[in-house]
Amino acid sequence: MMFHRELAMIYEANGKTIVEFIIRLSEDRPGILAAISDVFAENGVNIVNASFNRLQKMIHVVADFTNSVSSIGDVENMLRKFSFIYDVMEKVLNNDSYVMATLSIPTFNNNYVLAIDHDVFENQVNELLLGILKSLGKKDGELILGMYGSFKASELSILQLRGLGRVQVQSTGNVTIVKVCRENLNEEFSKLILSYLEGFTGLFNVKIQGQGISESCLQVKITTA
Repeated sequence: MMFHRELAMIYEANGKTIVEFIIRLSEDRPGILAAISDVFAENGVNIVNASFNRLQKMIHVVADFTNSVSSIGDVENMLRKFSFIYDVMEKVLNNDSYVMATLSIPTFNNNYVLAIDHDVFENQVNELLLGILKSLGKKDGELILGMYGSFKASELSILQLRGLGRVQVQSTGNVTIVKVCRENLNEEFSKLILSYLEGFTGLFNVKIQGQGISESCLQVKITTA
């Protein structure tokens, strides 16, 4: 959930009442954003930032209640009256919070993550680092297994969310070709990608085979039983 994300947007919350809303929808249709914006405007609440994840039917709003004559609860109750809104969650941000759209330290699967530049370790690959990547792959594989109960080649895009490279997945029958591309990909960094994939696929009845690097892309063949 976004509540566990450190937000950043050149906006200081010190001395202000900044509230983060997660609005879950029961349906997606035209006019939803306008209707929600009207509720905040009618109550004298300034929307600092808003984003709409249509895939998950979720709207994320950061709002400034400092000059509002209405309470947070009043606004939440008004939002809940819409038939297209399934649930509303809100959280008052700490006074020292910053809200910046261009810089954020996100969580992954509701856990805080540590961001590390690739060049810090790409030329220092060792067994410990390979083991860490394999563990990350296994953890993500467990997430997918819990969601679908089986191997889903399309979900290998989660590798891209881990920051390991741009992912392309093509499946034909029981064979999936995964291409992981990044600028100046070398053999050492490709070992990290393969370790992650080994951890991920180890939970499923599949066979993984690295097929080398071409044009800064590592190609991997995955065969299901």
